[in-house]
Parts: sequence; structure tokens; C-alpha cells
Amino acid sequence: MKKLLLLSALLIFACSSDNSDASNLNGNSINPPAWIQGVWTNDSMSAFEFRADDICVTAGNTTCYKALMALSPESNAYEEISDTRYYVVISYGFSEDTYEFEKVSESTINWILYPSGIISTFTKN
Repeated sequence: MKKLLLLSALLIFACSSDNSDASNLNGNSINPPAWIQGVWTNDSMSAFEFRADDICVTAGNTTCYKALMALSPESNAYEEISDTRYYVVISYGFSEDTYEFEKVSESTINWILYPSGIISTFTKN
């Protein structure tokens, strides 16, 4: 029996891989990767602020998703994170917002608008 358990554990570790792409259904938390954290702006005066546990969007007024998600017990965030891409779907109340960002450089990201695919470039402040 011990050999069977040891073999099972060994197979689990052998079949798992260290993938830089991570998918995560986080319940009601948002976890942007370190490379995107900070304030990003573009020419149209729009801004994103990525914190360790929140995303705030400014387009006239500022909306922070952590506060929105706290209002609804059914809220959740699905994230796909890699070294150059951050994809998040945030569901709260009866709403769902999808964001996709690609890292261009340490000071530039592209926001790929969903579902149109239009690209908007943002610079880190």
C-alpha cells in the first residue's frame, strides 16, 4: 500500500508542469501580476490603477472593482496571468467586465478591448 501511495504521489509531481501561464478562479479577489501593478494612462485621459488586490478604472470617474465585488456575494474573478499577458473577467451583481492587457515593455502596455479587439496603448506613470 505504501508503494502505491508513493507511486501515485510521484506520478502527480511528474505530470505537473511549471507553466508561466496561470489560470485562476479567485472567488471574490483580484490579483494582478506584479509587472502590471501601478498607474497607467493614455492620451485620452483614461487610466488604470493596478494594485496587489484591486483594479481601478478611471474614465471620467473612478471605479474600483474590489469595492464593487464586496457588494455582491456572487462576485468572482477569473484570471489568466503570464509574464506578458493579463486577462481578467470580473463578475459582480448582474454585470461582467472583461479586460485583456499585453506587456509591450516595462513602461508600456496594450489594452485589448473586448470583444472588438481594438488596441489602446497605456504608459506607466
